[in-house]
Amino acid sequence: MNILRLFVNGFLIGIANIIPGMSGGTLALVLGIYERLITALRNIGLQTIKRILGIFAFRKQAVDTFYAELRRIDFGFLTILGVGAVAAVLVSTKLIVYLLNSQHDATYGFFFGLVLTSILIPVRMLRGFSWRELLVLLVAAALLVFTEELKKNAAGTASVAGDSLEMSIGMLAFFFGCGALSISAMILPGVSGSFLLLAFGVYFPLLTAIKEFIEEVPAIFSGEISRLFLNNSLTLVVFTLGCLLGLLVFTRLLNFLLGRYRNLTISFLIGLMVGSLYGLWPFRHTVTVGEKTYDTSHLLPELDMNLIITVCVFLIGCAVILGFSRLEKETG
Repeated sequence: MNILRLFVNGFLIGIANIIPGMSGGTLALVLGIYERLITALRNIGLQTIKRILGIFAFRKQAVDTFYAELRRIDFGFLTILGVGAVAAVLVSTKLIVYLLNSQHDATYGFFFGLVLTSILIPVRMLRGFSWRELLVLLVAAALLVFTEELKKNAAGTASVAGDSLEMSIGMLAFFFGCGALSISAMILPGVSGSFLLLAFGVYFPLLTAIKEFIEEVPAIFSGEISRLFLNNSLTLVVFTLGCLLGLLVFTRLLNFLLGRYRNLTISFLIGLMVGSLYGLWPFRHTVTVGEKTYDTSHLLPELDMNLIITVCVFLIGCAVILGFSRLEKETG
């Protein structure tokens, strides 16, 4: 497989991972690289870190061990794929943030359609449904609705694209945990990692952090480093470290839960998806304080052009997931 093809595959997986409801793992399956990807990721462990750090001993044996470890984890394959995925995130982030700011209702309507329809994917993965699965589903859904209400009561800063992140140890720890969870979900077919970020209220702030980070990069070359740049850099570094932990630990834990408590785990994920629809309702009453806009309550839509546009993009979102699901079924 040549480098350009790998890069394009990584780019496509990156696009899938950044769109809530779409699964990067599923797309890897469709592209025919899922088995190789999972094998490479599962080979990464504590011994990988030990052997990589061992190169600093500057001994020939350590160097040979280092290169052998890179071959064992298929480092070249993962690197090219990763570069493609990162490029996709950098290219699409600014567009998504722009749409969230300028076309709020339509963009939320599109995401609503994506998530609503994507519920069908984990539902098909269930092997029976009893009161236990129903209870877990309801608890997960209630948890997200309760969280959304807390966010609105706190001025809704987590749900407004364009808000800068307020740094705290608790916020950084939360982003770290979200990184670990999302990367675990991203490699599972049928599960959207960006959906989990959306469900926990960090999807839009994370996109904003990436956008602002990119915009501030040119200022570095002129010797200007703003507090905003430092905050966003710290957020992205912590999130990335969480992703690395997820690859080392949480992917194995999630696989264990799916292996031993498959139905309950999938039911919990379905509950998160159902609960997130409350937070994705496109029509909101908002107030503006200074340069920031805050959601205060949900509204019933009025019959106007905005509703027609929102319904149309909602249907497009539904069609995207249905087409994606059909492609997965034909491939697998």
